[in-house]
Amino acid sequence: MNLYDFVALDFETATHRYNSACSIGIAAVKGGEIIDTFYSLLQPPGMEFEKDTIPIHGITPDMVKDAPTLDQIWLDISKFFGPHLVVAHNARFDMMVLKNSLEWFRADDFHYVDSMSIAKQFVPGSKSLENCAHHFQIDMGCHHNALDDAIVCAKILQNCLKESSAENIGQLCFSQSNVKIHQFSELSDSKSESYSRRKASAPAWTRIPVVKASDITPRSESFCCDHPLYQKSIVFTGELSIDRAAAMQMAVDVGGIVKSSVSRKTDYLVVGTQDLTLVGEDGMSSKEEKAYALNQAGKAHIQIICEQDFISLVHAVEV
Repeated sequence: MNLYDFVALDFETATHRYNSACSIGIAAVKGGEIIDTFYSLLQPPGMEFEKDTIPIHGITPDMVKDAPTLDQIWLDISKFFGPHLVVAHNARFDMMVLKNSLEWFRADDFHYVDSMSIAKQFVPGSKSLENCAHHFQIDMGCHHNALDDAIVCAKILQNCLKESSAENIGQLCFSQSNVKIHQFSELSDSKSESYSRRKASAPAWTRIPVVKASDITPRSESFCCDHPLYQKSIVFTGELSIDRAAAMQMAVDVGGIVKSSVSRKTDYLVVGTQDLTLVGEDGMSSKEEKAYALNQAGKAHIQIICEQDFISLVHAVEV
């Protein structure tokens, strides 16, 4: 059995639910070189895809109709886990996907770390995969191809290690106070639930509770000024998989400013699932329509993002 220095992992999902993995990429590093890789398309539960995920990774239901499920290939990839430190960019997301996709299958325990937290000391500005790759002049290959992203993640760690005084990945992690090594078995159930808990039987008017932005206050007075949402104006629209108040709380807890309406000063509009009986023929809420109109008129630069992107931004910097 190979003993790797560390293993980089990446998933792509078919929906906004954590148990909907549709591809997996793994890159194993030893002696400063990527010596082993693995890639597979995966069949998500019920072959369900959401329309806004397909353009991101390019994977369609037809492409995975004969693909295995994650538990069916576990024996082939279990060698990458166990004694090895697993690394992922925005690791919490990938660990949630792994845990939920193996809900009925017992995975070996292992330790994992977020490469975004490691990159904090070495990469200025955003710690996104793209920005880290650009900083280290790493070829991204095909972004959102799970194997290419895993390889990029591994190379980011290799570059961080080269720029440090650490001899190995373990020393590098322990040398940074903001870097936390987590144990997979201790991943909280509350953090690994699926994105969607929608109740189809609920009346449309009960799905999105009215929450006043002014009622949401941060639970800490200390913020990381480098966080991408710090002092950013954030507006929510549509039904989220998590409680709207919880999403607002996540935003203000990292220094974001939650607003109830879109304006020229809005930085982010987080778009959830829209009730087609309440919105126009274009499927957009009035907030989304206004955001697009302001952007097109050159009066604003509002980033219109989905819930998954919002959650990734929330966890972009570990304080």
